[in-house]
Amino acid sequence: MDWRTTTAFLCLYGAVKEFRPATPFLTPFLASPEKNLTLDELYSQVFPYWTYSYMLALIPMFVLTDILRYKPIVMIEAIGLVATWGLLVFGKGITQMQVMQISFGVASAAEIAYYSYIYSIVDKKHYKRATSYIRSAALLGKLVAFGLGQALISTHASDFLVLNQISLGAVCIVTVIAVFLPRVKSDNAKVSIRALPVEDQQNVEFVTNEPKELKVSYTREYLKRTLEELKECSKNQELLKWSLWWALASCGVYQVQNYTQSLWKEMQADPEDVANGVVEFVNTALGAFLSLFIHHLSIDWASHGQMIIFITSAIIAGLLYVCSQTQTVMVAYISYVVIASIYHMLITAASANVAKELSSNNHGLIFGCNTFVAVCLQSFLTLIVVDARFLHLDIRTQFVVYSGYFALVAIIFAFFFLISLCSKTTRSSIIEEPQDDSKEEVFPE
Repeated sequence: MDWRTTTAFLCLYGAVKEFRPATPFLTPFLASPEKNLTLDELYSQVFPYWTYSYMLALIPMFVLTDILRYKPIVMIEAIGLVATWGLLVFGKGITQMQVMQISFGVASAAEIAYYSYIYSIVDKKHYKRATSYIRSAALLGKLVAFGLGQALISTHASDFLVLNQISLGAVCIVTVIAVFLPRVKSDNAKVSIRALPVEDQQNVEFVTNEPKELKVSYTREYLKRTLEELKECSKNQELLKWSLWWALASCGVYQVQNYTQSLWKEMQADPEDVANGVVEFVNTALGAFLSLFIHHLSIDWASHGQMIIFITSAIIAGLLYVCSQTQTVMVAYISYVVIASIYHMLITAASANVAKELSSNNHGLIFGCNTFVAVCLQSFLTLIVVDARFLHLDIRTQFVVYSGYFALVAIIFAFFFLISLCSKTTRSSIIEEPQDDSKEEVFPE
């Protein structure tokens, strides 16, 4: 199948799976009489289960994504989403909502297959374009869903439960789409052959007649090759820089996204008349635009990437502090949109830059490693800051902590930027150093 057709299939999958109009209203729904949970129960007993399950599920997901060649993991994501919204519609009580968050954590972990699938079928010269299409399709699905959700709530045409029922229908449809996604055949069997020992490559016809033997040999050699490639990747400074930002920024943004509705709810006068959908609509529209727009920018990320990351991280830190102090929900809304837009733009750049630096088909593994580190950091942050067994900070103090976290990220990349600047200055001075003409010329006798 042509890469354009597969990309179109993936875009359709991404758009439909993100068509969940209930998402911006999750906290108001769970805190409503329908579910009857308190804010404290939500952010200290329910929401942390997503972070912990996400972290644990990522371990098998990012390894199996490349071994199973993407499609089975994409199907796990779809099934996890069905379980999540099934529990949201029909479930009751803290325990069932905790199971709902675990299901969503598994689905979130499996999402790595969706975002890395494309790199197994697209030539490197198309990475930037394909990345933009895939991310923009997912954002488009969110855009339509959030717009619909806000319209239904604002006009009182439906309640939060109906939005969750619509979301359940959408994730059921996406499960059907996942079944028809084309299977990636290890680069048309070239990857599987390459994974085998040299002596077995000469007997490919015999081995392929024994599927079990091929699978065992491929898996063993794949894991061995993966460890070697991870060692090689650790020597690539550009890859390490983007992977570090990916992990640190994703950790902070995931945490903000998880708890921002709880912060907004403290400022909202009428819990039944909220503008969460409008905010997510604008946020998603900007994200989709920026994901496409950045593809057309001629930015030398190798030269200016660290400076851009430093400046944007400092902006995010400042905006989060403003959110923690303001009593005006509109200020919190605007700050959130700016933060999310910055992240959408840079994560698209990070995905393309990381993929460009890879020399194999292990995109699922590398993307998974980055996400795994992010979620490990987020789990630690959740455990210390949010969980009832530790500090259990109030929501505003939490956002002060998140502001300090991004300030630390800004400091780290400011340090890297200064080192890079000093290194360039030193190299330039060596190159421009005048030649010493006082040296004696030696003439042959």
